[in-house]
Amino acid sequence: METEEFRKAIDGDEGFKKKRASLFYLSLLLFAIVVSGADIKEASSLIFKIEFTNHENLQWLLIAGIFYSMLRYYAYSEVYRELLFAQWASKFIDDPRVYYYHHHSEEVQGLLGKAVDAWGGDEPGLVEPEYRKAGIFKRIISYPAREEHPEYGEVYFKKFIDLRKFTEKWTRKDFWFLMSLEWKYRINAWVSQRETLDLVAPYLLATCALASYFYKKLI
Repeated sequence: METEEFRKAIDGDEGFKKKRASLFYLSLLLFAIVVSGADIKEASSLIFKIEFTNHENLQWLLIAGIFYSMLRYYAYSEVYRELLFAQWASKFIDDPRVYYYHHHSEEVQGLLGKAVDAWGGDEPGLVEPEYRKAGIFKRIISYPAREEHPEYGEVYFKKFIDLRKFTEKWTRKDFWFLMSLEWKYRINAWVSQRETLDLVAPYLLATCALASYFYKKLI
């Protein structure tokens, strides 16, 4: 998905925007209470006047609401986090230092050449790799493949190379060097793509609000 299409998808997702706004408002309310030192004594709702006699419990209810909103926002934002990862990951795998397919020798070179134990003559799909996340510090390379099935004929599928599976050539040191290169691309995505800040800003605000509240309680 192109950057402009990605932005339109976020801007047009009403459910996602509502969850983001809810998390923002709850976090701002808690942050304002903590910073200003205000106590919640009463609130008006339409023609009713409500007086809160236990302000401490109301603040804990607000904190619970923030945690719930964070979980809901996380669920709604998952598809956009995956799309954002795919955007910078495609640039990452195109970096010749990371992955370079030599068309003449049909071999994979670059850092990930140590992890790919296959020849392009046998696996032509290596020319179209994808760098994917399979968990915390778990990364894989996927590429298209095909084979003849005795019943269904030619079958197309994806093959995967687990980058946490180490060999004499591909070591833990190589993997953590790969992670360091990946973080450079992550940081660049933060700086160059406003979508990154759009996605993480609610988390940052909620974290600051909760941290300031608990810090005030502890000191």
